[in-house]
Amino acid sequence: MRGNRFSGTIAALAIAASVAQPALAEGEHTIGFTAALSGDFAAFGENMLRGVELAVAEIAAAGGPTFKIETADDRGEAREGVLIAQRFCSNKDVMAVLGYSFSSIALAAVPVYDQCGLSVVGSAVTSPDLSGASPWFRRNILTDAVQGSMMGTYAAEGLKLSSVYVIHQQDDYGIGVANAFSTAAEAAGIKLLGTEAYVLGTRDFATQLTKIRAAAPDAIFIGGFYSEAAKIAEQARQLGIGVQILGTDGALNPELITLGGAAVEGMIVYGMFDPSIATDTTSAFIMAYEAKFQMAPNAFSALGYDAMMATAEALRLAGEAGALTRTAVNDAYGRIDALPGVTGPTTFDEMGDRAGALYFLKVQDGAFTLAQ
Repeated sequence: MRGNRFSGTIAALAIAASVAQPALAEGEHTIGFTAALSGDFAAFGENMLRGVELAVAEIAAAGGPTFKIETADDRGEAREGVLIAQRFCSNKDVMAVLGYSFSSIALAAVPVYDQCGLSVVGSAVTSPDLSGASPWFRRNILTDAVQGSMMGTYAAEGLKLSSVYVIHQQDDYGIGVANAFSTAAEAAGIKLLGTEAYVLGTRDFATQLTKIRAAAPDAIFIGGFYSEAAKIAEQARQLGIGVQILGTDGALNPELITLGGAAVEGMIVYGMFDPSIATDTTSAFIMAYEAKFQMAPNAFSALGYDAMMATAEALRLAGEAGALTRTAVNDAYGRIDALPGVTGPTTFDEMGDRAGALYFLKVQDGAFTLAQ
């Protein structure tokens, strides 16, 4: 699914206008934010946080309420994620929590939020296990099952591939997206020649790539994050494997190109946003982000921005309905209906998920561009 998905006025202006209501005009509202903000995968959390911060600044500039963002680095550790959830729950000023880089950490923390009654909107957690995990949990990113399936279909129908070899990271994310991709690709007529796995932090992929070279597929699908994807691509090219490489939203990061260089040229990944695809709706966001942070936004920046805008809308709806409580805010999230955003309109279904579409993006001349 490609092309211009968006319509309507600029999301920031539309939402900022809607939140500038008397019910929330006074006082400061505290929102928790947690993700991996250090280590090899800090880019996911850092980009989400920048998007949140831009949304907060724009809401205030438009005359809306002010928000305090209380941040916590979970360091990619489930135990730390639980402790952070307990801390947010204990702080009665925190009205909602945003962020989350890893599904495993969100899954560990959800029971804590469920017990204390605190809403969460994740923006980088895609495990299908989170669907319906709690009435207090929602996310504005598509699930692995949806995204992997769409890439599998695109590989067959859009790229006309006949065979593929899958290599994925050995965790919930990698397994989930690889299984969804493989199932959809095979259903669409692609022959799956094999599957290999690796653990996060792996640096030498010679064993897996030697098997892949012997199988001679039309393409390699990497179900993993940008750091390992860049290494796999580089080592594949060194072994003379020149086939099409496919990746996931976990690889849709400028660091993929920085780390992989010429090896990732031509690689195709997917995501719900990229600054290379400017529309009337996204142009203002891209310009504002670049002016504030001196860098271009990516999909996780946009998802963080939209999550904060949805949270501001939930607080507005809750305030209009009466007392501003955690329960009222949670109920209000469920009443959000097609809220405009830079990743498309946001509506949360009964499972806490959100419908949407993907862009397929190709690395061309050292930048992501819309795949043809």
